[in-house]
Amino acid sequence: MLVPVQLPFGKTIYQTNNGHSITSDSAFLVKTISDQILHENINLLELGSGNGLISIMLSYYHPEWVILGIEIQKRLTKLSQDNAKLSQTSPRFTEADLRDFISSLKYDLIVSNPPYYPKDEGRISPIEERAISRHEVTCNMMDILECVKRNLKKDGIAFILYPQSRWADLDNFAKKVDLKAVKKFVLDSEQNKKKIIVELVHA
Repeated sequence: MLVPVQLPFGKTIYQTNNGHSITSDSAFLVKTISDQILHENINLLELGSGNGLISIMLSYYHPEWVILGIEIQKRLTKLSQDNAKLSQTSPRFTEADLRDFISSLKYDLIVSNPPYYPKDEGRISPIEERAISRHEVTCNMMDILECVKRNLKKDGIAFILYPQSRWADLDNFAKKVDLKAVKKFVLDSEQNKKKIIVELVHA
């Protein structure tokens, strides 16, 4: 079953009934990227693009950017492709596993709103799509950072969104793959659970 999602600019896309609609997290990520990146000629890679929401919003606000979203779930890849057409935006989406994704093109900008929680933390949903989106079932934090390292230009920037509680892990793992956290943006989100966007560059 698909559920309509109204975007801030008047377009409607769809998510599965097990998926995530626009939250303060995704809106915070889109706004932070838009505020920080002022260049026009940007090649952007989104890791774990889901139903395409973040790439679609960035494509609308920055139509000159070339955007690719990769997603491990075939159903969501197809849905994101359909959503791009519905929203009349131009990101591309492809099915891929970020754990072994290597692009011949290095990216100026990599973004991700990955699963927040380790597999051993809390109850994992019996619904596969929800489990993959919330817990590190198909990829973990180190997988995300290693993919960033492989595919980011030497002078590129990555923005990754996690709960504040995982800041120490993120800082530690980034150093292990020779990435460096240069800025941290904090959001007080729903139920007072603080979220952070960390800006990463090559160390």
